Amino acid sequence: MNQQTASRAAPARAALEYALWTAAGTLFWLATASTVTAVETAVAAAVSLVCAVLARLARRALPFRARPVRGWLRWAAAVPAATVADLVRLPGWLRTGQREELREAGMPAGGPRETGWRAGGIVALSATPGSIVVASDPESGAVKVHSITSGWPRLDEQVLREKEPEQ
Repeated sequence: MNQQTASRAAPARAALEYALWTAAGTLFWLATASTVTAVETAVAAAVSLVCAVLARLARRALPFRARPVRGWLRWAAAVPAATVADLVRLPGWLRTGQREELREAGMPAGGPRETGWRAGGIVALSATPGSIVVASDPESGAVKVHSITSGWPRLDEQVLREKEPEQ
């Protein structure tokens, strides 16, 4: 794509990003509202538009470049099951004291694809009550995961066993 084509496409991409952020914010707001009225919808859209502008500014200000990877979908699908499984195990953990583990593992380091892979993995691992990423080194790809989980669906093993981003 040459410079002129890229400069013409930039406003369209910006408008699409604003629209997607605004739609997501508005839908989230309305999903949590007790009643949905025209006024409530207008306020939700206005606030979401302001948040969309701030989100785009923040995203562009950060030196973070990540590309989504297919692994995110697998991990996102496993997060609800892992969360429920961890919550079911919680009374037993509280009663008997589950063995906890702080382990170090490697995730890919490098460019935007590897950054996206690592970011999605860290979010998935930290989204359940049973594990959290406590340290991540983007240069080496090393992560430290504090985990009290063991058993199905083994989300931590799913994320940490993969060594390379999917192509």
